[in-house]
Amino acid sequence: MIKSRSSLARGRAGLLTLGVAVWAMAAALLTPAAANAAVDNPAPTPLVSFTFDDGMQSALTQAAPTLKKYGLTGTSYVITNCVGMTSVPNTCRANTDVPYMTWDQVTQLQNTYGWEIGSHTVDHQCLVSVGNDCQATKLTAAQVDAELANSRAALSAHGFNATALATPYGDYDMSALARIAKYYTSMRGFADVGNNIWPLGDLLLHNTPVQEVTTPVSTLKAKVDEAIANRTWAIFTFHDVRTSPSQTPDDYQYGTAELDQLAAYVQTKVAAGQIRNVNVSKGLVTGSPNLLPNATFNNGIADGWRTDAPATITADAGTNGSYPDPAKSVKLVSGSAAGHLFSPKVPVSAANSYLYKAFLNVAAISTGEVGFYVDEYNAAGQWISGQFRKRENSRWVESMNFTYTPSSTSVASASLQVYVTGTGITAYLDNMQMMTLGAGSTTPSPNLVANGTFDAGIGSGWRTDSASTILADAANHGSPANPVNSVKMTATTANKHLFSPQVAVAAGSYKIASYLNITARTSGEMGFYIDEYNSAGQWISGQWKLGISAGGVTNVDLTYSPSSTAVAKASLQVIVQGNSGLQAYFDDVRWTKS
Repeated sequence: MIKSRSSLARGRAGLLTLGVAVWAMAAALLTPAAANAAVDNPAPTPLVSFTFDDGMQSALTQAAPTLKKYGLTGTSYVITNCVGMTSVPNTCRANTDVPYMTWDQVTQLQNTYGWEIGSHTVDHQCLVSVGNDCQATKLTAAQVDAELANSRAALSAHGFNATALATPYGDYDMSALARIAKYYTSMRGFADVGNNIWPLGDLLLHNTPVQEVTTPVSTLKAKVDEAIANRTWAIFTFHDVRTSPSQTPDDYQYGTAELDQLAAYVQTKVAAGQIRNVNVSKGLVTGSPNLLPNATFNNGIADGWRTDAPATITADAGTNGSYPDPAKSVKLVSGSAAGHLFSPKVPVSAANSYLYKAFLNVAAISTGEVGFYVDEYNAAGQWISGQFRKRENSRWVESMNFTYTPSSTSVASASLQVYVTGTGITAYLDNMQMMTLGAGSTTPSPNLVANGTFDAGIGSGWRTDSASTILADAANHGSPANPVNSVKMTATTANKHLFSPQVAVAAGSYKIASYLNITARTSGEMGFYIDEYNSAGQWISGQWKLGISAGGVTNVDLTYSPSSTAVAKASLQVIVQGNSGLQAYFDDVRWTKS
């Protein structure tokens, strides 16, 4: 269940051609929203959640009182057909040897203890797999829908607005995830281990499975500490909680006393203001108003939305969208040239940052990608700059969440551009949101990379493997903030590189921003790659981040987290693809801790 991405290690492989074009457009300005933004979790913040699968009675008799003792709450993912199986043995597929709550007890968990009630399907059947703990016969698409829809309906009939799902055994694939998105706003995995990085992926929340013996309290405390240090979200997944738990990990039991120790530790951190305890749905980034009209595309490609490829980017009414209204969406199909869907222009302020959220289902892909780019306009409606934000180049279903901050005070409005380029691509886009997160920090983080404005030329740790074609420039081709000095980069017959100084890094998230102006190009792209080194200075890994082929100015904005705890230093590598005819100016590199 780990998503694979292709990478370019130290420029040793060919770069992909993205074909991302910048399109100036004429569109009517939206009326500014009258209401102030009200957004939950508008910035990275430490969070911790306790989740309990199956709807066992111990959630009410053991877990809830223990958490309440410390002012904490949890989320119970309930198997609806197992509700009421209070005696053992019973016929619940999850575990026939434990009692399950009644509907009255589930209600008590919500109303008395403040828990969230989520879905764990109707019968605890695997949505994709067969054999082992799963059923012998693979579910049909209709049966998967029934497991999802009927569970939600049963919960609703008993007064629970269940929008959170955890799949049985953590079992899913992309087809199942696309169906899940029609009924629920979030899915918590099981084998998808780790803390969650803001602004999150609602349809694949990572977690820490909790089992007796294999996950002692010290391990769980460390995950809490990690969430505090890195401003991430730790989600713990429990099953049965007992005073005398089995010492066999695969029995998925945990001790009440151990839960008490963990809860006590979390409470000290909550009391100190270092972390918040949230039920799962309260950990998502949600809010209003939505600055984009026709967000669910119920009116088709209308209300200011438009496309330059009406034959391949079309309104779809085949129920390929997402909750709360999956009936309609926009279908994106690759054509002979890149196609684009453009949002209306939205008034923005450089004093604010914004969050885009979208449901994206890349149902098929051979080559290329679906990407998101923000066009920026001045007060006269003229295009002045743009920012590449995010892309998907694999078969994947996701909540595509990303932030945007206007590039300068000259930006008065912005328009989202969703592009599709490549072959064999069929994708669906729905529930497109843009929210105001509020003012950015007035105290900027220090720049961790030396000589980011190149006032010292290619020096202070910067270096290149092509001194004749990648060289310091002092002819005012740089960033508007400090235009005199920059680096001029010209393509040759082979890939050439500019390397930053090595920056000391630790676990957490970093932002790497820069100014790029592509003034000539016949093909190919400028690539951005992060080299990673251990404490001895040895190269151990790397991350491909982005390729840019759009002519003109791009404010490059990368996010980076070290690949492992072995990474002690990192370096930015800017790659000029060979035989591309590229000429570009590079400047204003800012590497900051998020």
